[in-house]
Amino acid sequence: MLVHLLGPLRVLCDGKEVPLGGRRTKIVLAVLALEVNWVVPIDDLVDAVWGGSPPASARTQIRICISTMRRGFAAAGPAGLIETHPQGYRLCLDENQLDASVFDARVRRARTLTEAGLTEEAVHTLRRALSLWTGPALSGLSGGPVESGARRLEEARLRATEERIRLDLELGRHQDLIGELMQLTAEQPYREHLHAQLMLALYRSQRTAEALEVYRGIRSTLVEELGIEPGPELGELEQAILLGTERNQPVRGVA
Repeated sequence: MLVHLLGPLRVLCDGKEVPLGGRRTKIVLAVLALEVNWVVPIDDLVDAVWGGSPPASARTQIRICISTMRRGFAAAGPAGLIETHPQGYRLCLDENQLDASVFDARVRRARTLTEAGLTEEAVHTLRRALSLWTGPALSGLSGGPVESGARRLEEARLRATEERIRLDLELGRHQDLIGELMQLTAEQPYREHLHAQLMLALYRSQRTAEALEVYRGIRSTLVEELGIEPGPELGELEQAILLGTERNQPVRGVA
């Protein structure tokens, strides 16, 4: 059994997709998976499905959703994945049964490798972690708790991507990173760290004018749209490029 959150919500058993029913059942499963191995109160499930306007039959309909999932899981093979508790329900999965948990484990492993000075192995591990993604987290599902969980997963994806790029810069792959960073900065116009990485990749590729243009572009965006100046990372990097004092030092890592 493998539950996929890193893209459209899917459940696979021995490579075959398990039918999940309609929208409500998928939302209930998504919330349970986001809180895997923790009891989710039934009121939280009601709120995820209907927001502040649940029908009188909301709790009954949540129980129907749970029954639908249990039947689907049992038909596919595994049983007992969803426990009933006085307060609500718990989805019980091992780490290797949820793609988001596998992703987290690989990112942690990459950090351990980085601390040990095994940069190439760390990059490979981060690439394996990021390869688990098949699209935006929980794409196609809406509702406050689901969207909040999806944003949390997307932030973890971006931080892992930034860390992988930082290590690739350390390995001297600046020219190979430029195209990817141009796309990422277009998708994330306010994310200063990605712009700093693009500036560094351009500068180290002997494209100083373009590196400085990246700084001017994000500064203009931040000032005009948010009313703020770039943070110290971008400002210090711009000065180092202008003064020619950038000495192949990587931009600050992601904690």
